Amino acid sequence: MIMNKQDHLMYNFRAGSQIAFRHFMKQHLHALTFHAYRLCRNKEVSEEIVADTFSKLWQRKDNFDNETSIKSFLYITTRNACLDYIRSAQQRTSSQSVELEEDLILQDIDPLTHLIHAELIQSLVNEINRLPQRQGDVFRMTYLDGFTTDEICTRLGITPNAVFVAKKKATAKLRKVFSERELFTCLIIIQLLYNERVLH
Repeated sequence: MIMNKQDHLMYNFRAGSQIAFRHFMKQHLHALTFHAYRLCRNKEVSEEIVADTFSKLWQRKDNFDNETSIKSFLYITTRNACLDYIRSAQQRTSSQSVELEEDLILQDIDPLTHLIHAELIQSLVNEINRLPQRQGDVFRMTYLDGFTTDEICTRLGITPNAVFVAKKKATAKLRKVFSERELFTCLIIIQLLYNERVLH
């Protein structure tokens, strides 16, 4: 039987191909990190959680039949690890406790809903990659990597005002892109863009 490209990729992954594994890492790394950072609001912890998630994916590579099951596993595993981290934190405000309770409820929703959320995050990351380089860099470093304005200035060699302008233009373009799509998608993406847990 002749396998298509996707089937061949899955076959190689299950057989232990590092190339196939790196393909999935490259495809989902940024979106997963954004997903984790929205919950934990800690860059280092988010990166550690995502790295651990990919390690678990590799250890269980024989359990997956298609890319959809891989994607669902990645996002559910990352989300659960983030919630475990929040639960274990010794100091948190009352508002964080409320947010955690809401997240614990969402943790039990069906895999399809998790997958839809994952697709929306990936759509956002794809659009960020299409922005002009400076706007994309500033937006990515702010919301995906969790850098402060001062850190962005140092890394890119630009002024705080330039960071503000690039961020404002990037946000406006992303809002425009998603406002032209289906209403449901638009609402979810806008929530991702303006969620206080990301912006603060």
